Amino acid sequence: MRNSLALHRLPAPKTQQRSKFGVVPPWVIVMYNSVFFNNCVHHPNEKKKEVDKFCIDCLQSFCSHCLPSHAFHKHIKIRRYIYSDVINRQDLCELFNCSGIQTYLTNKAKVLFLKQRTQSHQQQSSSRDYKCSICGKTLQDNTSLYCSIACKVLNIYRDEEIFVGLPLTKKPRLRQTRKGVPLRSPMF
Repeated sequence: MRNSLALHRLPAPKTQQRSKFGVVPPWVIVMYNSVFFNNCVHHPNEKKKEVDKFCIDCLQSFCSHCLPSHAFHKHIKIRRYIYSDVINRQDLCELFNCSGIQTYLTNKAKVLFLKQRTQSHQQQSSSRDYKCSICGKTLQDNTSLYCSIACKVLNIYRDEEIFVGLPLTKKPRLRQTRKGVPLRSPMF
């Protein structure tokens, strides 16, 4: 099984890739591969120079000082939640089908994780737990199928040979037991 998928054959920015499971705009893949919340290279001496927006028309990330050059473009604001990149669900639903993705509440706003959600510790799983159909992370309710936008895109392309540039995570390994076979020091 592949550990990661390579970025190949992206179509022109104005078109959408059709799959037998749905439509994924190419800007979703480019947005996934972008790095957010680093300093903007165009405004190194300004305040509030964090890259926290993504332009759908230009397929690039930018800061608030770059906003005038993208004034008439569609763009999405990326937010931080528990050290992860999230997007406001209301903003994204106008541009992408968000059905089946787990929604989280932060500051009274519903958000979606852009990349696969991280779990800091191994949780005890029971038979009643709802899990993401791609990565197996625990979900909060039974109405969701995916923990993030990346998992939904991976599910759309799972059965096809289209490479989308999203890493495919492996199932977490079970925790090793604390004690193993005792090793003796060599006797000379």
